[in-house]
Amino acid sequence: MNLGNIDITGVVLAGGQSKRMGFNKAQAEMFGESMLIRMIDKLKEITPTILISSGAVSYPNIPLPQISDEYPQCGPLGGIYSVLKASTTSLNLVVSCDMPLVSIDLLELIVAKAKESKALVTVPVDHDGQLQLMCAVYHKDVLPFLQQQMDAQVFKMKSLVDLVVTEYVEVSKDHPLYNEHAFMNVNNPSNLEEARKLWSSQQKQ
Repeated sequence: MNLGNIDITGVVLAGGQSKRMGFNKAQAEMFGESMLIRMIDKLKEITPTILISSGAVSYPNIPLPQISDEYPQCGPLGGIYSVLKASTTSLNLVVSCDMPLVSIDLLELIVAKAKESKALVTVPVDHDGQLQLMCAVYHKDVLPFLQQQMDAQVFKMKSLVDLVVTEYVEVSKDHPLYNEHAFMNVNNPSNLEEARKLWSSQQKQ
């Protein structure tokens, strides 16, 4: 556990409807542990303070604060809004539970960049130029802008970066922490099977 990051909260997004998976994907097993537990364990290597954005779901066997959505049916934006309100730290590392192949080193890099910058959002950009907003650091001061989006019923996360100062962390193919599958989302059973194979091969390296 990294006690040097007591000024940051780790947040796991685990309140999605998982329609394509057919069951709550946070509970999908990755070699003996759920994806939710796997992500919690990664965040514990970075910070001692963890919150779970649980939406309308409950995880009775996990002894961590679980924050339900204040604004249901608003997607990840509503979940992030609710956990930021509950958080007691300025910086919050938010990661979706369905991103099992992201490395602790990459998460630590995003946190380091957030601490260096004055941005309200610090987001990695993958080799295809895609913003990975489900694996980013959010400053608590972004709350009024999230509220503004919800009031306008604009629920796309990408709309947020047009409103606030944003730090972009380029993770190109020549980056030392580059991993082709780092930001892979597990959305359906075939994704899950692929992720299990990739996860297993990573453990053998």
